[in-house]
Amino acid sequence: MSAISIQPRKVDFDVSSVPRHWNGGDPVVTRFFDALSVHFPEGERFFIQSVRHFQDQVTDQRLREDIRHFIRQEGQHGIVHDRFNDVMEAQGIDVDQITRNLRRFIRTTQKYMPEKYQLAMTAAFEHFTATLGEAMLKDETDMFRDADPVMRAMFLWHGVEEVEHKAVAYDVYRTAAGGGYLTRASALVVAMLMVHLVVGPVFVNMLRLDGAMRRPTVVLRGLNRLYGRRGILTRMLPEFVAWFRPGFHPWETGMPEKVAAWLKEYGEHGDPMRASAAVYETEPVSEAA
Repeated sequence: MSAISIQPRKVDFDVSSVPRHWNGGDPVVTRFFDALSVHFPEGERFFIQSVRHFQDQVTDQRLREDIRHFIRQEGQHGIVHDRFNDVMEAQGIDVDQITRNLRRFIRTTQKYMPEKYQLAMTAAFEHFTATLGEAMLKDETDMFRDADPVMRAMFLWHGVEEVEHKAVAYDVYRTAAGGGYLTRASALVVAMLMVHLVVGPVFVNMLRLDGAMRRPTVVLRGLNRLYGRRGILTRMLPEFVAWFRPGFHPWETGMPEKVAAWLKEYGEHGDPMRASAAVYETEPVSEAA
């Protein structure tokens, strides 16, 4: 069960003035997160549906309560990222086509993939997003230090909530679905293949639209920041591959200090902009909730 009480939060972010390359002017790192973001609304709906398949089979009252809060959090994530999708649409990105392609992919998955494996996939994706959420607030990754304050606050809020509910789908899979190790391990491999097959082409097309593909030095520098020896994603690997250890549980990593600091600051003021500014030790720009 969750190590803490999961708290749904209704937030709003004014993304209307966000610059095109909002992450320190780096088109590669910016578009990496944009390519993830554009898929979040439909992806979150898939996660909710896969957990709901087994909701009635959960007997533990604490886990049933966690499921309700998980669904509310994921639903709010979809709403917020849908609003940012409108910004990307205005930049010339064909968000509608991306969404249609993802819906078609999800429908095919739901048609041919057993519900238990869909849940294992959801648990695997949740492990990825929670690991990313924890990495967002590690000093050594520093992935949002130079980011637009609104976008930094939006991704930190999302990331913290992913950490907060990181064990829900896993616990439903393990208890209500009776899932085992081999299915769980294979689900993460399949999930990461899907990320690269589905999100990867969108990422490349975004860079092509921006003209970044004509600047190989910029692309290589950005890719190195993501995948290099000391890159953002590379630094996540120890926590990420822990999934493959028999007996693993998501709460083994506990609650990282800065995630707890974000939760404390938000709990006092109810403002994700202030919470983001507090953990990054910067001045808040404006209230967002």
